[in-house]
Amino acid sequence: MLLYFLVIAALLAWGVHLAWRWREVKAFAPEVLAAKKRDREIPEDVTDVEFTDLYLRSEGPRGETYFFVCAAIMFLLLGPFVAAFNSVWNMIWLMSGKSPVFETGTLIHTFMVFLSFMATTIGLLAIAMRRYYALMPPNLKQVIRDLNGGA
Repeated sequence: MLLYFLVIAALLAWGVHLAWRWREVKAFAPEVLAAKKRDREIPEDVTDVEFTDLYLRSEGPRGETYFFVCAAIMFLLLGPFVAAFNSVWNMIWLMSGKSPVFETGTLIHTFMVFLSFMATTIGLLAIAMRRYYALMPPNLKQVIRDLNGGA
């Protein structure tokens, strides 16, 4: 039970750290805009709101946020996943004539729980990374180029 609470504490700390990083990036955007306007890299008519949104998309910790969401989902789904897997495994065990090899708690059962959970985790990460790269934000250099009319 202590391990469960430690994982929850670690997830909460990770979430707070990510929220702090998002807040810091948002707070830093006006300073970057002022510096880029001073250096004449960005036109004077660009507003703080417009630039802050673009800056958050390009410089925010999006990748880390995706990993955090995946970790939280997998942690919350661990119990229900194992319960569902054990129900299916128990049905297969009963259909096999209650073979002692396939009884719940044996080495093959534990290994199959591990493999199926890892496959589910990898599948979720693949979906998340596919979404991340499909919606890949531009970097700051591309944002500045676009604000200058693509020149």
